[in-house]
Amino acid sequence: MQINDLPSFYLQSPKLNQLNILKAVAANSRITQSELAKQCVLSVAMVNNYMKELCHSGCLEYHRRTIKSVTYHLTASGTMQLESLQGELVREMVGMFVAAKEQLRTSIMSQTRGQLWRVILYGTGHLAQLTFHALDSTGVNILGICNDDIEIIGSDFCGRQVMSPSQIRFLAPDAVIVADLARTEEICRSVGALLNPSANIIRLDKQINQNLTGSSGTNPPIMVPEKTLAKSALSLISSPPGVIHS
Repeated sequence: MQINDLPSFYLQSPKLNQLNILKAVAANSRITQSELAKQCVLSVAMVNNYMKELCHSGCLEYHRRTIKSVTYHLTASGTMQLESLQGELVREMVGMFVAAKEQLRTSIMSQTRGQLWRVILYGTGHLAQLTFHALDSTGVNILGICNDDIEIIGSDFCGRQVMSPSQIRFLAPDAVIVADLARTEEICRSVGALLNPSANIIRLDKQINQNLTGSSGTNPPIMVPEKTLAKSALSLISSPPGVIHS
């Protein structure tokens, strides 16, 4: 997924553009400005401006190979700037990750009838991973991770073995938290028949959709899409510029 495919609240900043360009040049000194524009999701004119600024500030230097061919190289200052920007990006996105966990906890508790002690988490995607970590330090006992995909059942998820939905009725949870945005309605219908009357289903799709569409609601909006932000930060550092793994 490219940066410009992310929700509108994720803004591509000059610092992020600079980071992407420095990464690309560090990886390939012969990269052209046209290739940089494609990788960094920028226009060639904007890349040209960034390259001029980076050369002027001493972060980059260029060597002309032919009349039409130039190679760019990071200087010592450029390497320091790259490391500084990478660290700043990770700190910022980890902060977003922490804030997202807190809002997830608030949203989950707002949908709970009475005390929430024993839950089952339905889903094994990035949102489920974020929800698992959001609840892990609250005292809530996560009885298990559930998925109806035969290929996933029995595999490891956050140190737990993924189980079949048929086991839900035997564990008698206080609630099942549905953390699968693509199939929330379907899952809620199937899980309802497996729960005790006193148990409830907590769904996360409405809160996230409200945030992405700008709608208002009773519960605090979830600030991130179905993606673990800490992982996204690391993906930005280790992936080609302008690309975030989904």
